[in-house]
Amino acid sequence: MRDIAFIYRDPLFGITILIAIIAIVALADYSRNRYRSKKRSQSLKNLAKSYEYGGLSDGVMEFLALANNPIPTLMFLAQTYAKSGDSEQAIKIYLSMLEKTLEAKDKIPILEALGITYFNAGFLQRAKTIFIEILKSYPRNSSTLSYLMRTYESMGEYKKALEVLDCLDELEFGTDTKNNANSEIADNKNYLYLMMLINENFLSLEQKQSQILALSKKAPSLQKMVLQYLKTYAPALFWEQIATQMTPRRDVRNFIDLLWDFPKEQIPFDSLKDSQSVLDIYRAKDYISDQKECHIFELEILRVLSSGTTHFQADIDFEYRCHSCKSIFPFDAYRCPTCSELGMMDLVLKLRRTKKL
Repeated sequence: MRDIAFIYRDPLFGITILIAIIAIVALADYSRNRYRSKKRSQSLKNLAKSYEYGGLSDGVMEFLALANNPIPTLMFLAQTYAKSGDSEQAIKIYLSMLEKTLEAKDKIPILEALGITYFNAGFLQRAKTIFIEILKSYPRNSSTLSYLMRTYESMGEYKKALEVLDCLDELEFGTDTKNNANSEIADNKNYLYLMMLINENFLSLEQKQSQILALSKKAPSLQKMVLQYLKTYAPALFWEQIATQMTPRRDVRNFIDLLWDFPKEQIPFDSLKDSQSVLDIYRAKDYISDQKECHIFELEILRVLSSGTTHFQADIDFEYRCHSCKSIFPFDAYRCPTCSELGMMDLVLKLRRTKKL
């Protein structure tokens, strides 16, 4: 018994027990990480197999089977198909690459490209599934987070989009481009919050309008979206905002489309008497005949033509140009469909000849 007691009191015995415990913990942690890695890898494989696709041409399949490193070439080929609008062929190539790629880490760039292709093609649910699966393995992938946010936005799930944006905000904190990143994230937050408010069904109309107007003061770049909402749901408040915000020095060019389609009897001319830039729009439509010249060229042309001094008749069509990539669209959007930049689009006025009635 004395010998046993001596062994327990021996410092070397205590050290041995400590080392054994550390070894057991390390082995358990290694086994757990390996299990998780194997599970992630299997999850990515299952995801790749979950989408059916038609076979590729024999030439592409032969290249995939025989080339030493076919991935870069096939990635370039798939991206070329995607950019040219042939999303179906691009998706087939990505799925074939996933089938032939064994390492989980090598699947991630292919999965990300596949998710982006699904997103651009409008398969939002598939894109969301892929982005979420990538983030399970690589939660700090800012590019995937950004696309997941836009996917939720396109699906109308603005609350989830804001949650993803919070994750992006955490990732960007402390980076060299912190100021620019924070400004972009703040713009996204304001935009998504406005969309969430507009689509909120549990607020009264008065509460919703109050919060929307408060957000408009905080983020002036959202002003046109706010006015579009008020024009539909609160016309009196819409004209109140127009009268107070469209000062004589304010450039109204980007708001002409909002004010153009009102019939004469619905326009409160008395409250707009100090907003001459707004009244120019209705001079061009011949609602006002005071012979004052319009300050915008296209409006002045219409005013002159509508005065009856010529047999020509014209109207205006509207197009919208992204301030960043300069792409032109037939519809207005706060997020550019081409480059994804946020901001009010520039309104392009196009004169169109019409037949005189």
